[in-house]
Amino acid sequence: MWNVKQKMYCTITIDTEPDCTTKWTRSNPLTFESIEKWIPELLTPLFDKYNVKPVYFVSPEPLYFDKPTKVLKDLVEHWKCEIWNHLHSEYIEPEKKWEKFDWTDSNAYLCFDYSDEIEFGKLKNYHNFIKERLWVEPVSYRAARYWADINTIRSLKKLWYKVDSSVTPWIDWSKQWGPNFKNFSNQPYWVDENNFSKDSDKKEILEVPISIWWKRFPFLPDKWLFYKWLRPTHMTVFEQKNLIKEIIKENKNKEIVVLNIMFHSMEIIPNATPFVRSKLEQKLYLNRLEWIIKYIQKIWWEFKTLEEIYNLYKYL
Repeated sequence: MWNVKQKMYCTITIDTEPDCTTKWTRSNPLTFESIEKWIPELLTPLFDKYNVKPVYFVSPEPLYFDKPTKVLKDLVEHWKCEIWNHLHSEYIEPEKKWEKFDWTDSNAYLCFDYSDEIEFGKLKNYHNFIKERLWVEPVSYRAARYWADINTIRSLKKLWYKVDSSVTPWIDWSKQWGPNFKNFSNQPYWVDENNFSKDSDKKEILEVPISIWWKRFPFLPDKWLFYKWLRPTHMTVFEQKNLIKEIIKENKNKEIVVLNIMFHSMEIIPNATPFVRSKLEQKLYLNRLEWIIKYIQKIWWEFKTLEEIYNLYKYL
């Protein structure tokens, strides 16, 4: 099925945010149960069981509060996880929209709703906020709602970032005034300074796209939910296995092949997103996640963090 000479790696990236509602508004009152309880009690033991170091992309809101900040610090210090920048722009200056976060919507698109100057200011301020609260220097980034463009990449370069992981291959967000990622690679590449989709000889910002493939069925509407994601949220284990096989087949001539699993921290809580509505659904969700981890290790893939993947490509 695959070239045995290939080096094959997988990363798990988790967008880490406050608990939400089934309509994606922030919880009211604002809570962080997914961070304070379920990451330590469910996700960390699962990842430790399979010797996986996940990557947590943290939005600003948890870092304003001591208890979730303490849990995130422990993930870095004790579990050696990576904690990186996931900027929801409404919650940071300049032009901070919300002072009280309960029941708020995070529906601004950083690279489209603000000038390049404001975008850079928000990225820089949140970068420094992470350093202050978590004592880490962020080097990887994922845009809220995946909306990044070439100006985002230029801002990240100014801040000495190594990795962006905002690209959702195959998906066109332009109907929502967002970027069109249809012709983007599903494999890591060095972003050209003038073209977000183009590979560069300069090894500056490495794009590590989320693993997405063509639609689940051709007749389905052109919406993100109907594409194949390497994501336990709404994809069966069977579908995720087939997606992996399709990515391997397409990239059979590459020296390195990378998978990028993504989901949100609060998806594992009943009624904190549209996806999990009961304890049973929570159990099935975690079963899908565990089964796909086991399958990936069974076919001899190695789990890596984003910084480890960056170093592999840097010295390739």
